[in-house]
Amino acid sequence: MYKFINVALLTTLITSVIIVVTTSVAMGADISSCTLKKIPDEQNYCKASFAGSATFCDMIKNGEKKRECYFMVVKIQRDNTYQLKKYEPPKSDEDNQRFSKKK
Repeated sequence: MYKFINVALLTTLITSVIIVVTTSVAMGADISSCTLKKIPDEQNYCKASFAGSATFCDMIKNGEKKRECYFMVVKIQRDNTYQLKKYEPPKSDEDNQRFSKKK
């Protein structure tokens, strides 16, 4: 019985480590990964998507890709600027009673 528990625990541990490692590798992309692209327009579009800057969009030669890049950068900048926090109502009854009491 003890061997079964150890094997199950070991299997769970190994599976967990594999999942964590694969997700961290998949999410490990950054602006330096854009240099691996061969086409300059794709490189600049990739850099603009990471930097959120229209400077890289200016370097794109293809007009349609450049326009798409500008819209993407504006969306990224708006998302970064206007991150609204959601209203959280009071969580406990004490908070509700505190506001409703007359003094």
